[in-house]
Amino acid sequence: MTTNKNSYYGPLFWLALVSFIVPLVVANNAFDHVRRTSKPTPHPDAAGTDHALWDYLLKTYVENGLVDYDGLSRDHLFRTYVRRLGGAEPDQLDSHAERFALLCNAYNALVINGVITHGIRDSVSSFKVDDLGFFDVEEHILFGQTVSLNYIEHQLIRGRYREPRVHVALVCAARSCPTIRPEAYVGSKIATQLEDQSRLFANNRTYVDFDPSGKVLRLSPILNWYGSDWEPVGGYLSWLAARVKDPTLKQVVERAARHDGQVAFFDYDWSMNSQAPSHRTAVAAPERKAEFGSQRIMLNGQPR
Repeated sequence: MTTNKNSYYGPLFWLALVSFIVPLVVANNAFDHVRRTSKPTPHPDAAGTDHALWDYLLKTYVENGLVDYDGLSRDHLFRTYVRRLGGAEPDQLDSHAERFALLCNAYNALVINGVITHGIRDSVSSFKVDDLGFFDVEEHILFGQTVSLNYIEHQLIRGRYREPRVHVALVCAARSCPTIRPEAYVGSKIATQLEDQSRLFANNRTYVDFDPSGKVLRLSPILNWYGSDWEPVGGYLSWLAARVKDPTLKQVVERAARHDGQVAFFDYDWSMNSQAPSHRTAVAAPERKAEFGSQRIMLNGQPR
């Protein structure tokens, strides 16, 4: 009987090899997942804060735009990040884009911190302290000052940066808000991040939809409340039309931009954007709306 020297690797050998390799691959993938979500060691930047902490927290506690407030409340890194915001020095950063990213991250983090601090479970719209609403209470320490959320949004952000896309980046703890981005904003790519947020917003039927039976284009009320912020870019309808992908919906938005068609706005759902169940609260007016100064800053020649 002769043996083929080229065929000594029989079926049992290959079965054993596969049985050995597959667990290694699975283990490597599992380890890689753990590595990516491992808690980072804080490394403060020039301003004294660390967006890597916020990035880790968002990736860990945000899913499908919903926030695990209970999980964040138990994570000491969230308290570390909020504490660093209190003493941060934005003037030490090199660019307007970096300062802008810091403010966006700070606003979203402090909204969440306010929810956790006051144990709000259903809606921030019903919260009051001495007749002041959730966004008006001066209780947040930022850059060494005690300020309100409205001050951060309308004075520090809207009052300084000519950037309508910020309205799809700032999240007010409500389900009708744009979904919170599961990563930190950073100066080097914030323009790309804001554009991605804009396209996600424009192509989400929660914010932009058409009722063919009534021939009505329905939009998020955020666009109505802050419509003047879109005027430098041709108005929010033109802004949406450039980003909507569905051909039929795109035509409807384009016609509306030419004042051809009816436009209405959804009721605002103030129930919590929480992973835990909450009661829904729809309201017609924004609690956080406020005026702001006329100073504007342009970043890289684009509206910011």
